Amino acid sequence: MTPLVLIFILNLMMHNRNPYRLVVPLLLTLFIILSSCNAEDSIERQIKKLNLKYRIDSEGDYRVQVIIPENRNVEVGVSTHTESLEKNVRVREIWSVAVRIPGKLPEGLAENLLRDSWSTRKFGSWALAGTTSDGKQVLVYISRIPESSSVKVLHAAMMDTAESARGLHDALSELEGE
Repeated sequence: MTPLVLIFILNLMMHNRNPYRLVVPLLLTLFIILSSCNAEDSIERQIKKLNLKYRIDSEGDYRVQVIIPENRNVEVGVSTHTESLEKNVRVREIWSVAVRIPGKLPEGLAENLLRDSWSTRKFGSWALAGTTSDGKQVLVYISRIPESSSVKVLHAAMMDTAESARGLHDALSELEGE
């Protein structure tokens, strides 16, 4: 409770013969307000609980350093903002750049990635995030999880995103240098 609320309650008790008549409804109202507040951990607190290094980019999103098998470090973006799916459901995006390909995508790559998304991906899918200033197509793996997801689900989604993006990066790394 904030000091102002305590002072207010003490003041009521000192100047009123029956303070419970005013204090009890006030405390019940305060309890209802506090319990209706979102009890979910903020995304920053969740990332800190995982003991992962991160920075905040110019758009306010988290850039988290995730360690995948073979002690490989992969940067994963975690959106600060969420999107509304339904009235009471909000989702958060988690993504990682797999590769930046100059020009057009290689023949058959899009079909293979769609097939891969359908048959093997659990959290997310492949997407084109746009084009860089030098004309490279940015291919990412993106996951969307409910805003209310636990730390465990957030970590699983970040790991899946990092491993998926890094796997495609390794497979297509020769294209990036063209």
